[in-house]
Amino acid sequence: NGERYEPDSIYYLLLGIQQYLLENNRMVNIFTDMYYLTFVQELNKLLARWHTTAPSHSLLLSRVEEEHLWDCKQLGVYSPFVLLNTLMFFNTKFFGLRTADEHMQLSFTNVVRQTRKCNTSRGPIKMLGIRYYPPPRQRKARDSSTKRKREEDAPVLEQRENRMNPLRCPVKFYEFYLSKCPDSLKSRNDVFYLQPERSCVAESPLWYSVVPMDKAMLENMLNRILAVREVYEEHSRAGFLDDDMD
Repeated sequence: NGERYEPDSIYYLLLGIQQYLLENNRMVNIFTDMYYLTFVQELNKLLARWHTTAPSHSLLLSRVEEEHLWDCKQLGVYSPFVLLNTLMFFNTKFFGLRTADEHMQLSFTNVVRQTRKCNTSRGPIKMLGIRYYPPPRQRKARDSSTKRKREEDAPVLEQRENRMNPLRCPVKFYEFYLSKCPDSLKSRNDVFYLQPERSCVAESPLWYSVVPMDKAMLENMLNRILAVREVYEEHSRAGFLDDDMD
């Protein structure tokens, strides 16, 4: 009818094109391959404007669903960039991180793999999870002790193990990511997302360099993730967990 497509509809159609290419043995990724850089930059601009102008209910009704990303191999371990995208998706969905600045506060020391005791009908079991301990805010000397204690007692965020579908388990993706990162960076408290090595292949022991992803790179990835409906659905119904951790 001549009307403009909404940005989420455009992204939805592009995901369909990506899926068609894969189903017809075209092993390309129009969202991460450098050959399509100009195209992706324009898509990111479109989605960025949409996020800032669209009412909240429009984001909750986005046409783009998580399942589309799995179908189009935008989530998984198909490449270093896709793995990074998967980590950012889970961190956005479960930790509620909405900006590149928030994602840049993640580090190898404040995102921790832990074990949680869980009672079931068959007795207690241990469940794996990833917990994020946000860095404490800078406190001024005049802050009251009550406010200080409230900040110190602030709950942390968790991604739970997915035993029903291990191929989509956040814990397993995080562990695989760690195995592909340089050991020298795993104790750093100022970096989490690393740039892929240019020459790596699937069989390479390391996929990532010592160079962090910069803010612009993270913003581009985040623009597409924030167009996914489940990001908002999950965080709106999720509560902070207070289970004891081992």
